[in-house]
Amino acid sequence: MSNRQLNALPRLPRPEVVQAVDNVLTLQKPDGASGITVEVARWRAIEEGQPTTLHVSGKNLDGSTLMLRVVDAEPVTQAETVAGWSRSINWELLQGLEHGSHLTFVFQAVIEESECACPTLFPALSLEVQEPYEDRTTFSAQDGADNWNGWMKGEAAADPRDLTVKKDGDGYSLFHYSVTEHSNGVVLNKSFANLEVGRTYSFGLSVRRWMGVHAVPVLSLNCATQVIVPETRITSSVRLEGTFTACSSQMELQIISHVATGIGNDYIISEILVKSP
Repeated sequence: MSNRQLNALPRLPRPEVVQAVDNVLTLQKPDGASGITVEVARWRAIEEGQPTTLHVSGKNLDGSTLMLRVVDAEPVTQAETVAGWSRSINWELLQGLEHGSHLTFVFQAVIEESECACPTLFPALSLEVQEPYEDRTTFSAQDGADNWNGWMKGEAAADPRDLTVKKDGDGYSLFHYSVTEHSNGVVLNKSFANLEVGRTYSFGLSVRRWMGVHAVPVLSLNCATQVIVPETRITSSVRLEGTFTACSSQMELQIISHVATGIGNDYIISEILVKSP
């Protein structure tokens, strides 16, 4: 293929990563098998046997540079001339990247047919790296009486008898007895620091009613003045979950009771989870 013919080719496709959303790649924990898939759509001059190269570069947490030579002069297969080119990169190779840094994918293919042909550089792909966020609270026999992974008692659990960690099946849970007639308001709250402004997080609560008599508990999940999960009757085992967008790097999340009575209104919390979707 002459230089004139090569220059006349339509714009070459850039690599794409299937797992990326809006040019953002959220890292996942390695499981030894899964990873990301890098795809390059069929280019007009694709032919079986054309050598291809894929290099990936990024920035590690310690400031060093990540350099991956994923493919080096591997020939295009007959199947790839029909379906397009693709390769996988295990998540294990991407651990330790700096949150907010960029991961760049550079793909090349030798398109010109001659002994001294040089590889043609395709448009590069740059993805923003996001470290997944997770703050999971469960309960154990060693827990204290007023602080559970930073979750603190609110006014709706002011009586020392209101909240108690107890054995619950094969594990432990936080039991709310609603001892007083002032059991409405904030049950638990936690201040979160180092949130990323503009990033979306989910806030979830695994809770169930117990005893099952008299007043039915009604709970909601709030973030400052924003309602994440509206008032919900807890008649059985339920998962309350909603999302919020951080408007500040430090925000307070709240679990709120909307029933004041101490007659009934009892429930069990088994898990509180705040994470990036």
